[in-house]
Amino acid sequence: MKNLLLLFSLLLVLNSCSNDDDGASLPAETQIGANTVGCLVNGEVFLPHAEGINPPVNCFYQFVDGEFFFTMNFADLRGVTNERVVIQTGRIDLQKGQTYILNKNTIDDGDFSGGGGVYSLSLSNRFNTNTILTGELKMSRIDLQNSIISGTFWFDAINDSGEVVEIRQGRFDWNY
Repeated sequence: MKNLLLLFSLLLVLNSCSNDDDGASLPAETQIGANTVGCLVNGEVFLPHAEGINPPVNCFYQFVDGEFFFTMNFADLRGVTNERVVIQTGRIDLQKGQTYILNKNTIDDGDFSGGGGVYSLSLSNRFNTNTILTGELKMSRIDLQNSIISGTFWFDAINDSGEVVEIRQGRFDWNY
């Protein structure tokens, strides 16, 4: 019985250890459909993490009504904040080697054409790109036959309180 209690205590202690991203690094910039994504948020590594049944990454590049739409949405779903980064383009036929400006506010632009970036800590604390605080999305691979999309990104965004967030060294290599 003592051995069982000792084992249970040891498991409890090991399970309660911090599981943060200290020492974590960004994934390599690949173009093979490695299903990796990450960036720096104000200089800190940000990677997707799952909790519960929701997937931490949602990526698609779809052709709808004659136009292409791209979204890379990745989140840390641990805890209550559901921190996330979103890069979107609407009505753009993305091309390998091209750079696209992220200067749209995805909430305010009802007829979303172009590109935008979002950093969110919660539904009520969203940072959006706009015509002043912008960024770039550079496509390094678009393989429609194998459903692979890869690229890099950066952007600055602002929330309703006037706080600015810097998203840097973003990269993704996804098999959508």
